[in-house]
Amino acid sequence: MTDYDIFAPFYDTVMGDRQDVIAIIQDLAARHHPSAQTMLELGCGTGGILAGFQDQYTLTGIDQSAQMLQIAHQKLPEGTFHRGTIAGFELHQTFDIIICVFDTINHLTSFADWQKLFADAQKHLSTNGLFIFDMNTIGRLRALTTAPGYTQDIPNGVMDMTITPISTNEVEWHIVIQESQSDGLIQVYEEQVREASFPLSQVERELASQSFSLLQAFDSDHASPSDSSDRVYYACHRL
Repeated sequence: MTDYDIFAPFYDTVMGDRQDVIAIIQDLAARHHPSAQTMLELGCGTGGILAGFQDQYTLTGIDQSAQMLQIAHQKLPEGTFHRGTIAGFELHQTFDIIICVFDTINHLTSFADWQKLFADAQKHLSTNGLFIFDMNTIGRLRALTTAPGYTQDIPNGVMDMTITPISTNEVEWHIVIQESQSDGLIQVYEEQVREASFPLSQVERELASQSFSLLQAFDSDHASPSDSSDRVYYACHRL
């Protein structure tokens, strides 16, 4: 995974409001674990998702970018944040709800790491705990590579993003940010971010093998998901 340190100061501006994802998590949590008191986010970034739950749960986040975590701590000073990988972590406590959203899992480009994440989520969930994650499908990643490059204005600059295929199930996002400085010069930041996806059948078999009970699976249109869907959401109970 990239560490996102270069991208951190611009992340919230580029990603915008995440209320739609927060609303999905709120609905799933209310439906499947209304008594939950604690939440862990895997790949919490700048804390934009966790901030939507600061009045509901005791919050914990893990991310490998120190700069992202610094911003998250500023937003949520009462939260607990850990720097580390989301595939192979040990926090020595359990949580009622664990989330991994905004296609964070796709940044793990080997399925062995997906397996580690599922195993770690299982280990860190309390009895009957709820695991919620989303993923970009293989079809979604392929579609992204056929789209034209994306340009967005940001404060004092501009961001350009292009997506190229690496293999049948992996892509690379090339992000270039040009920021005007007070001395009139332009500071250029570059970040390469890889994402991979795997067949939904493979993902669901692994969840079952890790003793998760699948509660709901749906795509961004709230329809039955497939490998050609846009983004797919999963809600699972720990058995």
